[in-house]
Amino acid sequence: MKLETITAALVLLPIATALGDVPVIDRQNYEIAKQTANTTDRILDTNKNILTTVEDTLKAVTGDRGSSAEPLQNLAIGQGFSVSSMPSLDSLIKGGVPDFGNMTGDVSKVATAFINGLRLVKSLSGKENSDFSGDKSYEQLVNTVLGVSALINGAQKATETRRSAFEAAGQQIGKAEDIKGSIDQNTQLQVQSGLTLNEMIGVMNGAVTSLQAENQRRLTDISNSKKALTYGN
Repeated sequence: MKLETITAALVLLPIATALGDVPVIDRQNYEIAKQTANTTDRILDTNKNILTTVEDTLKAVTGDRGSSAEPLQNLAIGQGFSVSSMPSLDSLIKGGVPDFGNMTGDVSKVATAFINGLRLVKSLSGKENSDFSGDKSYEQLVNTVLGVSALINGAQKATETRRSAFEAAGQQIGKAEDIKGSIDQNTQLQVQSGLTLNEMIGVMNGAVTSLQAENQRRLTDISNSKKALTYGN
């Protein structure tokens, strides 16, 4: 009986030794590892979302948005009248005939009809190419009247066109596809506002030129009167 017990123990000994190599699961470490893996997945997903947001933001603030700003490019001037298209006032009449150069359309026609309707003489002395100061002053005054007439008519038409254009542009506010489109639209509006202000300066310059021609005429009359009195003496 004792021999059988010893033999059984010897037989079971290798089996117990073999079972000692079976890995044992540490449930606490497993839970920690599982939580770490889940946290890592969430971090990766968050980073992916951040990257997507950054890419979308980059697209929203960079690139060409010409299609958004292009409709606003002709608000100030467009195809209508512009002060800059007018030639110099001292060259509006050549050979007694109004000449507006490259400026065409109703503006030049109206101004020409106006000056022709006055039926003015070509010179005060009745001579062509006269060097008489009165004739020079008179010629400048006629040019100024013609130019200011075209300026007034053109500015009135341009004001009507510009108002309609700006009202149409106002309806586009808030319709840009992203912030870059909105910025480009705003920039274009600033440019058009600057051009409009430049047109106003041109009109004011025409008014100043008109006053200058009037002063020049008065100065010439005073000078000629003085000459006439001197000759009389």
